[in-house]
Amino acid sequence: MTEPRILPLDTAAPDKAIIAQATAVLEAGGLVVAPTETRYGLLARADSGESLGKLYDLKGRPVNLPTALFVKSIEDLAQFGRMSPIARRLAERFLPGPMTLVLNAVRDLGAPLVVNDKIGLRVSPAPVINMLIEKADFAVTATSANPSGGGEFQTVAEIADAFGERVELYLDGGRLSGPVSTVIDVTGESPVVLREGAVDRAEIGAILKNQLI
Repeated sequence: MTEPRILPLDTAAPDKAIIAQATAVLEAGGLVVAPTETRYGLLARADSGESLGKLYDLKGRPVNLPTALFVKSIEDLAQFGRMSPIARRLAERFLPGPMTLVLNAVRDLGAPLVVNDKIGLRVSPAPVINMLIEKADFAVTATSANPSGGGEFQTVAEIADAFGERVELYLDGGRLSGPVSTVIDVTGESPVVLREGAVDRAEIGAILKNQLI
């Protein structure tokens, strides 16, 4: 068995050559583990059913559980999801940042990107993620870098122990131990927090005047 391919990088100023290698892996249909502003994400090419299948098989994740799509900016959210006034308020306050907005999809990209006509979108402030999606000429999706239903890993060593060489490239930015991103569904009249995380309910409630469920 070969050793997993792990490249150390500076999360504040990522090496362009390493980002180019990661983009090439994704373009070829491979999987990449990379640091976000919260924890490590497991990334795949979003327009490739084969890549998405690899991601879900690796995690043991049911395909009825969606995976979020990274977009470059708040303005790009509307390309994929319907931006209600509530969604706009949250985006203007918390994005880029550790929040996934679940919106009504404006086009059917198929499962697992669009499930029940909904899509999850993230605008990350992490330089690694921004450089990746800027360089790629395809959409990039990500889910947490851990087996489905398992605990959150903090280091690339832990993730590599779990996934091994089934992930083609690991980008090691050191220990990430902060809270996960908050996931909030804003498709209905009242927003619903689907996963508690880095942005807490009190902050969200203050912005939405306690419309939160």
